[in-house]
Amino acid sequence: MADHHFQGQFDEFGQFKGLVKIYGEKTFDHIVNWRDNYYRETECGPFKINLAYLQGELKSSRVDVENYARIKAKGDKFGGLYIYRDNIRVLPYGDSDYDFLDIEKNRSKRASTYFFSYRRMFGAIEIADREHSGLVEKAGREGFIENKAYRQLQAILKNFFVQLAADFFSEKNKTAQSEFFNQKKDEFNAYHNALERRDKLAKSKKERFARELDIFFAGLTEHKFENELEELLTNFRNDLHSVLYINDADEASQKIIDLEFAMRQKVSDYRKRISVTSPKGFAMSKSMRTDFDTYLNEFKILEQTVFKNINENIDQLIDDYTAQLNLEISKRKRLEQAVELISAEALSLNKKKKSETNDVVSDVSRKIKDLTNELIIDLDNQIRSVKNQFKLLATDKADNFDLVTERKRMEAEIESISSRNTDVMERIIRQFESFYVEKNEDGQIITNDQIAEAASEELEELRERLQSDVELSQLGLAVGILHHEFNGTVNSIRHSLKDLKAWSDVDIKLEGIYKNIKVNFEHLDGYLNLFTPLNRRLNRRREDISLLDIKTFLIDLFKSRLERHNIAFKHTNGFAGRKIHGFRSTFYPVFVNIIDNAIYWLKQSDVPEKVIRLHADDTGIYISNNGIEIKPQDKERIFELRFSRKPNGRGLGLSISKEVLNAENYDIFVAQPKEGSTVTFKIQKMQ
Repeated sequence: MADHHFQGQFDEFGQFKGLVKIYGEKTFDHIVNWRDNYYRETECGPFKINLAYLQGELKSSRVDVENYARIKAKGDKFGGLYIYRDNIRVLPYGDSDYDFLDIEKNRSKRASTYFFSYRRMFGAIEIADREHSGLVEKAGREGFIENKAYRQLQAILKNFFVQLAADFFSEKNKTAQSEFFNQKKDEFNAYHNALERRDKLAKSKKERFARELDIFFAGLTEHKFENELEELLTNFRNDLHSVLYINDADEASQKIIDLEFAMRQKVSDYRKRISVTSPKGFAMSKSMRTDFDTYLNEFKILEQTVFKNINENIDQLIDDYTAQLNLEISKRKRLEQAVELISAEALSLNKKKKSETNDVVSDVSRKIKDLTNELIIDLDNQIRSVKNQFKLLATDKADNFDLVTERKRMEAEIESISSRNTDVMERIIRQFESFYVEKNEDGQIITNDQIAEAASEELEELRERLQSDVELSQLGLAVGILHHEFNGTVNSIRHSLKDLKAWSDVDIKLEGIYKNIKVNFEHLDGYLNLFTPLNRRLNRRREDISLLDIKTFLIDLFKSRLERHNIAFKHTNGFAGRKIHGFRSTFYPVFVNIIDNAIYWLKQSDVPEKVIRLHADDTGIYISNNGIEIKPQDKERIFELRFSRKPNGRGLGLSISKEVLNAENYDIFVAQPKEGSTVTFKIQKMQ
């Protein structure tokens, strides 16, 4: 994967003949002459070259961003032109710090002439055997002796790269071959610049959107919304209390209606202020989409609880004060004011958006008109310039005047501007032809902006999935190697466990040790089952597992850590009296992972009394702690593969735990915290 490819043969006279492929699209049969030896046979003999080249800037390359970065990094470390004789590399040619053709040195003098960079090329030279070449290696095999043959090899290759640069990559003295390169390079540059502008705009929008989400979740965690709305309600109650001092009944009634209108306006404004608008103008990553979906769910809960409660409290206060003042307030009038409020808001918002839409349309229309006028003026000026050349032509007196050549030159000048103009205008036409506004079956209006955003999000998700798949495939290869290496050890452990079982049957002191080893090995064996035949697994069996047995196992495992961090490990009577049915090797690792996480986050917290509490009821098992709360946006994400808030965390434990439990028809999720706790996980049977 590269931008350009050069492959061919240098004959015994130093002349190159081969293929040159530019941007992986257009292939040229090309010859590069070398005249320094006056077409006599060289002493270095014939040799072959096979070379790939990467453009020096990403914006001029056809390679995508991720692969460009990888190839460039490898080029910095391994890039160069290697030499092989009889399929054996000749050192030190090819080392990135050994530029035997002075490519980088020459490039620093004049980059326009010396196009190539040593660290952007990956290539090899295959030289002839010793009988047909005067190239002689030094005694320590550290390069060639700098004899005439070696100097000829250097001269031929230096000439080769200078000629290639002139023939294919010149920007000033354009050749038939370089036209294609410059055209494609300009296309890539324009595309890259457009993406850069789009990404720059999208970046600021994305950062603002992420900041708004963070502010919302911070307010949610700190119960800021409930407190501020309660403050509004207190002020409203105080305002209503002032009505008690108004003697006129009609004036008091109107005052209450006005206060209600103002209060509902404040609640509506507050709701808008804390809400996060749907993202526009950028593609959301998978994690950001998860955060936004969590926000929508949490905001819906706020509307069903906090906002619903404050509206009910407003109604209740109105009823209380009208009853206390013995007033008759028209419900019709209150309803009219409520409708008036929502109508005024809707009209104001829609008028604002209509004005913005008209401004955008007018601005785009103006820009297009200005551009098309400018294009026509350019064409007109070019036509005038060509016609102005007529007075300089002496067609009747010049014997060597070539009418065909002159006509073609003039036509080319006009056609060049005309083609550019029509190409630009056709692209504008295609943009407007692709403009899409339609209603779906539900009456929702769909625009091409929504379609583009959906496609961008899908692309972003596919990129993330591809990265995960690559990492998992590498992990799978590593696991495969480890499994192969440890296969004999695992079989030995299996046999040893059987022997230990015989001893534990006759010695009760060994029974506890045997059970702990067996459970841990069953957990390992459960994963080894992915790679080993079923008949080689231990005979696991489902059983009713006492929850107290699980706690005893956890105490044995974490006792020293719990004591070191002053963490109390408690359980309720409901937990002590229940059992769970399944494999020990399924449930034990899940509890181990959750308790391990709880200890870590309790250690980070500053609560005076750190507690982990186990509880169970007829619906499931609860594991709680009073450490750092889980952020609302993380309650689903913590079960995603590779997501972790721990420094250097791998993000595997909870994801694997959920997958293992699901396989046994159980589920695990973050539940409403139990009393005295900040975090509660629940394990329950799936319906």
